[in-house]
Amino acid sequence: MADEIPTVQILDKQNYFEQTLLPLPNALPYPPLAPSSLRLRTSVLSLTVNNFTYAALGTLLHWWDVHPLPPSTPAPYDDGAKYGRISAWGYAEVLESTVPSVPRGSHLWGYVPLGTLAEDLEVRPHRPDGDAADSDGDATAAQVLVTSAHRQRAMPIYNRYFVYPPSGGRAAEIARRTRAVAHDALLRVMHATAFLMADFAFNADAARLVNPGLGPDTNDDAIWSARDADLSGATVLVLAPGSKVAAIFASLLRARPTGRPRRIIGASSEASRAFVEGTGAYDAVISTAGDPLQAVRDHHEDGSRLAIFDFGGRAGIGPRWAASLAAHPQYTARLLFVGVGSDILDPATASAVRAAAAAAPPKPAYKAVRVNADDMRRRAIQRLGEDGYWAEEARSWALFREEGIKGLDVAWGQGMPDVIKGWDRLARGEVLPNEGLVYKL
Repeated sequence: MADEIPTVQILDKQNYFEQTLLPLPNALPYPPLAPSSLRLRTSVLSLTVNNFTYAALGTLLHWWDVHPLPPSTPAPYDDGAKYGRISAWGYAEVLESTVPSVPRGSHLWGYVPLGTLAEDLEVRPHRPDGDAADSDGDATAAQVLVTSAHRQRAMPIYNRYFVYPPSGGRAAEIARRTRAVAHDALLRVMHATAFLMADFAFNADAARLVNPGLGPDTNDDAIWSARDADLSGATVLVLAPGSKVAAIFASLLRARPTGRPRRIIGASSEASRAFVEGTGAYDAVISTAGDPLQAVRDHHEDGSRLAIFDFGGRAGIGPRWAASLAAHPQYTARLLFVGVGSDILDPATASAVRAAAAAAPPKPAYKAVRVNADDMRRRAIQRLGEDGYWAEEARSWALFREEGIKGLDVAWGQGMPDVIKGWDRLARGEVLPNEGLVYKL
């Protein structure tokens, strides 16, 4: 494998549905590894709608910077203004290391490039005395933080990697392509967002409450209060309920010992309805083709709170439904709208999406917030401390890692040619709601 010609996916930044699988023979041999560095090669990755979001907003949020074009990239693909590389979640193998706590043969879970080209990263252990050698479980996994200069404008979560040493069992799981490893690639980062929402941002316990949105850390009740966060007795209406974050969030809400919503309703397209119903995460599933006012009347108790969570409903349906309901005074004062995800971002409309993301949205007549996982995590760590937070997230993830989402089928592919095919299928809208795309490289 050391002398195998590496290949990488190259995207047109303006039309990121267009891709090229590019061999890089001149990248070999690899140079000597610098001090405090790891040489990593992607071993497992997943493809989801998020990959297109990373491309569409890659300049604004510096996702194109994370894995830059390699120096050996030939023309015309060496033009960084036109072409770039995007990333996915999964595992990378440590081919070489000059970091004593991370030996060769370890695997790192985190944000990995689409390709078989090895990547050199400068890192530091999360703890100065951190030792990955005897830790293989998620609750106790060591972590490293990337210090490479080109990565520092990206949000912190993209520079954090969990370390699984060669002496543990994770490498064997990866080799066997287990369902749990597939869930690590497909669902772990989705679970993290859902966990932060359910256990912190939408938790009325003042000791755990954090503001879900972008901005400075503050406990100002005018921005986000326990009353805002309280979903007990509320009707929760979920748009794009088949999204992975949505299904996990709904499951976490249902499992709460206290503070549960009265009902959790999924509003789904007909194409996704059977899968959404099969997850078992929702009390009822309705069609987005219907009248939102009638849907709420059928499932909402008068006088109780109505919370709409939009995980990426098609064609802006979330804001449209919220505006339609807010036009009726009985809902306006008790309405909460939460933006979480986005639909597949077509390159033809991406410029409008980027402009909207960069601009301050108009203030609606109802309470509205857009969540940001990185800010929620930072605030949750302030509440619990580093050890407390990561232990809680790991315990919550352990409940999902083996079983995943009910009805979600894992489709394993092998090698970069299969990754290219999967990207094309996602771009064409051919991936079924119950299908999870995972690849072993």
